[in-house]
Amino acid sequence: MGRKNQAPETSFSPPLPPSHYLVHLGAPQGSNNFLSFDTAGEERLVEVSKLLRRNKGLIVMRGDFAIINLFPIQPDEKTSRLVGEIVHIMDRSDIKEWKKAGAWPEGFGEEPAPPQEAEEAEEAEEEEEEEEQEGNESA
Repeated sequence: MGRKNQAPETSFSPPLPPSHYLVHLGAPQGSNNFLSFDTAGEERLVEVSKLLRRNKGLIVMRGDFAIINLFPIQPDEKTSRLVGEIVHIMDRSDIKEWKKAGAWPEGFGEEPAPPQEAEEAEEAEEEEEEEEQEGNESA
C-alpha cells in the first residue's frame, strides 16, 4: 500500500518539456534563490522549489547543474527578477545519462565544479607540502 499524498516521481530524462531548461547554478542570492546560466549565457534568478526544500538530505550548491521550470509570464503583473524555480538537481548519474543520450549541451563543462571547501582544503595541503619541502631543503 502506497503512502498518502506522495507525488509520483517525475522523469527528467531528455528531452525536456518546453518550459523546462537545463542550467548551471551560480552564486546564491539568499532565501533559496540562485543565479542560473543557460548554454547561451542568459542569466536568470530562480528559487529552490518547495519540494526540494523539504528534502533535508539535498544540498544545493554553486556549480551544480539543475533543471528549472520557468513561470508563465503574465502581462498585467509587475516585472519580477524571479523567473522560475529549480525542480531537479542533476547528480552524476543524471549527467552520465544525458551524455549517453547525446543531449548534454556543449556549452556546459564535463562535470559540476567541485565544492569550494574542497578546493580550499587542497590549496592548504599544497601550501603545507611546499613549506615542508622548503624546510627539508634548508636542513
